[in-house]
Amino acid sequence: MIDTEGLKRKYAPEGSDLRNLQIKMLEEVLFLDKVCKDNHLTYFLTGGSALGAIRHHGFIPWDDDMDIALPKEDYRKLVDILHESDCHQYVLQDRHSDFNYINGFPKFREKEGNLLGAFPKRGKLYKYKGVGVDIFCVDKNSYIRSFVCGKLRVALLHYTYLIKNEKLRKLVTKVQWGVYHCLTPLTWPLNVFRRKGELHYGIGQGFAKHYMWESEVFPISEVVFEMVKLPVPHDGDAFLTNIYGNWRQVPDEEEIMKNVHNVELIK
Repeated sequence: MIDTEGLKRKYAPEGSDLRNLQIKMLEEVLFLDKVCKDNHLTYFLTGGSALGAIRHHGFIPWDDDMDIALPKEDYRKLVDILHESDCHQYVLQDRHSDFNYINGFPKFREKEGNLLGAFPKRGKLYKYKGVGVDIFCVDKNSYIRSFVCGKLRVALLHYTYLIKNEKLRKLVTKVQWGVYHCLTPLTWPLNVFRRKGELHYGIGQGFAKHYMWESEVFPISEVVFEMVKLPVPHDGDAFLTNIYGNWRQVPDEEEIMKNVHNVELIK
């Protein structure tokens, strides 16, 4: 039996920096939940957020990020909706709204705030630095195509932060994105290695080892997450086993600290 309440008291007690961060992320997801429902879009918690939902009925007690995913067509619609939104509090951060942001997946952020400890070299250049939620696309790609496109994006864009002149950095970044988008269609034949029902995050979004299967994800189910109902993959057990292996086992202290993005939040 997992002592979730005890773990919360240890890592994210009420009023702590980490717990306050989690509450803000949940507020963002509830905002996205309403947008998706209003526009008939399907989404679900993925990664550590799905693990927390199913194992802890909320956040993993030491977790400091939150992830959602949508099928490709719904993902594109959500991105368009969020870009067109005039919300004063939140912004969709991607290469269009912040050229220094070179991740393959967008982040739904508070416009105001201070970036936490992860990725300080790149992150200090960001236009938006508030608390955010990662948004992924799920698509019918093979592992090898997902892997190759992720590595290609990093190779082309990662080191642009070293360019000190902002105008030059913006120009080079724009050119490198163009090169990337010219090259990725050439990787399409790698989908010959895709197995029936196999899903991965969208090309260039990384985490190629996160195997997903259509029959495990759809139709979406709901579970209680921090006292509200949120969507998760249909077969949560199989979904989490594919990604984490023995997901029911709480890791030891050393392993927990290896997986915390912002260790300064845990005191």
